[in-house]
Amino acid sequence: MSAVLLTPPPEPHVDWTSPAALWDQFNGATVDGQRRIFRTPAILRFATDTYMDELIAVMANEPHRLAEHLAVPEKWTRPAAEPAPTRPRRGLMGQLERARALAVKKLEAGEGLVRSEAWNAAPAGTPAAEPLKLYQPAAQRYYVVTACLVCRTLGLPDRPVNTAMDERVAFVLRMLDAPANAVNPDPALFDELASVDGAWVPVTSETSLQENEELYLMSPLTYAGDDGRKRRMFSGVIPVAKREALLGAAAPLPAAPAPADFVKNTPVDPRQMALKLRVLGPWSNLDDTAARAAEEAAPGPGIDPITDTAFQESRKVTLGDANNQIQGISWLILLDLAEWLQENLTPVWTAIATGAGRNGLAPQCRAAYDQLDRTWVDPLTSDTHRLLNVVRVIGDHAAALEGATSPYPNPNTIGPGWPERFQFVTATAQELTAADRLARTDVRAQIEAALVAALDARPASTAPLPAIAQANAGNPRTSPWFTVRCIYDRPKCGALAPSVVSEPTASFQLASFFDPDAPARAIRVELPQDTTAAGLRKHDKNTAFVMSDILCGQFGAIRGMTFGNLVRSVLPFPFKQSLKVGSMSPCPTGMVCSFSIPIITICALILLMIIVKLLDVIFFWMPFFQICLPMPPFKGKKA
Repeated sequence: MSAVLLTPPPEPHVDWTSPAALWDQFNGATVDGQRRIFRTPAILRFATDTYMDELIAVMANEPHRLAEHLAVPEKWTRPAAEPAPTRPRRGLMGQLERARALAVKKLEAGEGLVRSEAWNAAPAGTPAAEPLKLYQPAAQRYYVVTACLVCRTLGLPDRPVNTAMDERVAFVLRMLDAPANAVNPDPALFDELASVDGAWVPVTSETSLQENEELYLMSPLTYAGDDGRKRRMFSGVIPVAKREALLGAAAPLPAAPAPADFVKNTPVDPRQMALKLRVLGPWSNLDDTAARAAEEAAPGPGIDPITDTAFQESRKVTLGDANNQIQGISWLILLDLAEWLQENLTPVWTAIATGAGRNGLAPQCRAAYDQLDRTWVDPLTSDTHRLLNVVRVIGDHAAALEGATSPYPNPNTIGPGWPERFQFVTATAQELTAADRLARTDVRAQIEAALVAALDARPASTAPLPAIAQANAGNPRTSPWFTVRCIYDRPKCGALAPSVVSEPTASFQLASFFDPDAPARAIRVELPQDTTAAGLRKHDKNTAFVMSDILCGQFGAIRGMTFGNLVRSVLPFPFKQSLKVGSMSPCPTGMVCSFSIPIITICALILLMIIVKLLDVIFFWMPFFQICLPMPPFKGKKA
């Protein structure tokens, strides 16, 4: 008896469609555009923190009302219509309600009603140019993408997912290569970028899953339709809160020559940004410190700087304090430069530290070495203060500089072994001219260009990208456009059964945390009612601040300062009195200070109002910041 080979029947075609609860809006002849709407996943919008419970309640009791939860463009001044609460109906009332809904559907089907607008299109009466924004959970908005996975056979039955064979259902979030000024662009008209390993890369095929593309799993929800038929809908929460991470990810450069504004915002090498943050930025700020000191040391009206000995003494103190501050900061900047060279330009640092010279260096490293050799830390000092020699010397005092517990100089205690005095700029009575500032800026630019050119081409994978670099890398004030595609993945089938990818959803933007169009949660901070000494003493000291010995000494040094000292520090001569905060020597031990939360809250409120009142003079904030409404019955103490 010969064996009979049984071949399995061909698998029905698998496809993604919109949620089955929305199919009743297609009851007549359709065209290609309407068929696309039928196959497009829908984005639902919820305005409560219990959004999943709300979704389950709707599907369990009134699935025909799912359309009321479709996300549409909205603002806090014109919010979307809130659906009526779902009323669970069981028993006879539930059967009658379902029968009524089924009868209404049949009447609508007889009329041949067919939906012609996309699921998340703007409702009637809304300005057409209003974008679809998805707001943050902090604004009490949650967005769920929903779709059905069906077999393209009679009745469109649900396609079972075999999890034992590692089959999974998920969705991908893709960025559209659409212009920033577009409003609700059609995803079919623009290229897509996929999130792969934390970066945006162009997709090779929009209808296929990219290798290592980030997936967001979708969960199944089984419910009974109004006709009693069991259906299954997949849903997944769109990660709006990841906006900053998504926008900060690396994106490919355009193939065509980039315009000037894009080149300005291209990503900065983390090693170059570290050089800016640790060395070049603080170095530039020292010029401002010297300029402020020269401004304070300038003689006022009616003062003769040659004969007025009191003014001369005041000027001497002002310039001396400024130069001491500049000197202390200069040492730390030089120390950071030495550490940066050790971490990123090891050949150059080795040549400097060992005194081997430039002969064995590569051309780019040799140019960086020469630039450091022809740059003087302070043109007023000797030739030994070239930047190359200073960086070599500063390394010998690294431990002393890192271990210093008080600023330079400390007249009351024996300080560490301070290095020789050399600083990037010297504060004098003569203010820096525009030409001087430009020359110093050019020197820093030449150093940066030489050091960056000597870096190797490999990306610094271990160097984190600072927040300022992310902002400089083109993090836009307005979000780019995104879309979502649902994925049915069967990894064990390989090329025989590739992933099934849905149509793209409506394009949308991810709103920022402080988007002015976003709704705001109602937040009420209750201050203590009885703020007299008798009332505040009843509150427990339930907040503790742990201070180290250094922080304790700094607090103790400024404890004797008064508001009058602050005022006199900004007055012109002869009323000016420099701030004297003492040595700021560390305390013998650390300290734990206990405070009361209600009192801290009152102090924070008072300080906030003072600052806002002061800034209101410049920015006119108060009309938009504070609104106080009377509460006649509310009193702090009982009669």
